[in-house]
Amino acid sequence: MEAVLQTPQNQKVILPHLFEMQYSHPLPKKTLGEFTEKAYDGLRVSEEDYWLNYYELSDLVFEWNNGRLEEKPMSDRESYDLYSWFLRLISQYFDVFKEGTMIGLEIGFKLFVGHKTKIRKPDLAFIHKDNPVQMRPFETSYTGCFDMCFEFLSDSNRIALERDTVVKKHEYETYGVREYYILDRIGDETAFYYLDSKGKYRTLKPNRHGVIKSRVLKHFQFRLDDLYNRPSDHILVKDSVYQKYILVDYQKEFKRAEEADKKAEAERKRAKKADKKAETERKRAEEADKKTEAERERAKEADKKAKAERERAKEADKKAKAERERAKEADKKAEAERERAKEADKKAEAERERAKEADKKAKAERKRAKEADKKAEAERERAKEADKKAKAERERAKEADKKAKAERKRAKEADKKAEIERKKAKAERERADSMEKELLKLRKQLGMLEK
Repeated sequence: MEAVLQTPQNQKVILPHLFEMQYSHPLPKKTLGEFTEKAYDGLRVSEEDYWLNYYELSDLVFEWNNGRLEEKPMSDRESYDLYSWFLRLISQYFDVFKEGTMIGLEIGFKLFVGHKTKIRKPDLAFIHKDNPVQMRPFETSYTGCFDMCFEFLSDSNRIALERDTVVKKHEYETYGVREYYILDRIGDETAFYYLDSKGKYRTLKPNRHGVIKSRVLKHFQFRLDDLYNRPSDHILVKDSVYQKYILVDYQKEFKRAEEADKKAEAERKRAKKADKKAETERKRAEEADKKTEAERERAKEADKKAKAERERAKEADKKAKAERERAKEADKKAEAERERAKEADKKAEAERERAKEADKKAKAERKRAKEADKKAEAERERAKEADKKAKAERERAKEADKKAKAERKRAKEADKKAEIERKKAKAERERADSMEKELLKLRKQLGMLEK
């Protein structure tokens, strides 16, 4: 579902990309192959990096949520059918009512919600012609606030569902998106909201006939059940809900054909009456014959016009068949995209295994650091014991000094012993200081490993 549709106010433009033809984009799009293989959803990147490297990726579609990438989920067949039917419906509306510009997939806009910045890529969006910020034809992002946003749910992932039904609803409400449509191909999460006068979203409910009517688009309406039944245009055109904008040209041609048939029938009736009068009124036979011939000519012309109308109807059926063939091709491409997504999951699993190995190595390093702490603690205990011994020696030296007054010879010997003990204590303190320095180095290495 990566079609882009734009219908300017006073100009009808059919973008070829809508029907799987080459998209005329002024800049080449990046592909996933240009980046290192890794898991992207939740990856923290700067806004500048997002615009430069991720915004225009063709393999995956990313939104940016205040510094983190958020990958948009892959579509499934049912969601694509709903998207195609609704896009065809609203495209015909804009062919008739030139109320603004329709924007398709991959076109993003920046929202400021509180103190956070978001970049969202709605599946479809609308810019009203009265919006002060319009989008130029070759711009790849919108700098204003969309008047309407449409999201088509297609993934059973609860995080993705909550993002579209809760998170984006709050963001669009806060930023001022006037209407927000959530279309769920199952129907469980389908919801429609409009912004009231207080800037709060209110539920846009169907009327008693089950019809949803937009408050932004004057004449756009549809039956809620038709989102899931998805009747063809030739059925819709018979419903008064759609007659203002569905197959308008076909309706005009059909009415002209009916009028032509009525006129032809009337002409045939008049011809029969003229024949009867010619039988009974021979005197006026010549005049009547001339009039009858003229009436027959007019009837033939009416038949020709009716036949031409039928031929145009056949051409319209052929075009519809061609559209179905192109839809099948789009399904094949979607299947190829799913296969590429599976390969990306395998590579992400390998990255997680390498991360587990790194955690084991870090744990072993922490154990070795703890052992080093224990050894350093033992060294400190031995240093304390040495200090105690030195203190005791000093006490004995004092006693020796007292005795030295009477016994100088023995005092000199005691001094020598005390000096020897002090040297030993000093050596013990130096060893303790050296062990403390080694401990500090080991703690620094442990800190680096933990980081």
